[in-house]
Amino acid sequence: MGNVTTSSKVNKNVLTLDLKLRQYSNTTIYTKGNLFVLSPSVQNAHSWFDIRKVNLDRFHQKSYTGYLLIRYFDKFLLTELESFTKQMTPSDKYVNSPKTGTHWKFLIRPSLHAYQIINQQTKNTYSINEVSHAELLKMLSSY
Repeated sequence: MGNVTTSSKVNKNVLTLDLKLRQYSNTTIYTKGNLFVLSPSVQNAHSWFDIRKVNLDRFHQKSYTGYLLIRYFDKFLLTELESFTKQMTPSDKYVNSPKTGTHWKFLIRPSLHAYQIINQQTKNTYSINEVSHAELLKMLSSY
């Protein structure tokens, strides 16, 4: 349990202090006004993460502008959440467990010009770009 807690804190200050986002309970959801940021932290040797359906359902409850911001070790990987979910979270291919509920499992792999996110159930891939701290602040501070 300590590893999950430690992992979730990596670059959390960028979200809460620099971007002034508020974390929703003890989730990977961060919001400010109509900005919704889903921000899993990937700090493991296998470069895997999951996204829970309950968190995506919360995104669809309001008219948010959404981003997926993966805190990948010391890097920031950013994409539009709507685009990602349409392509990578099919309603018929997911994992369901008593503790986590309905969720999708992903791997991150570096590629030549970006990173690839791989859905572990479907093997679909999605390209995501790395952004610098300054680029991240410029893109998300205006909300």
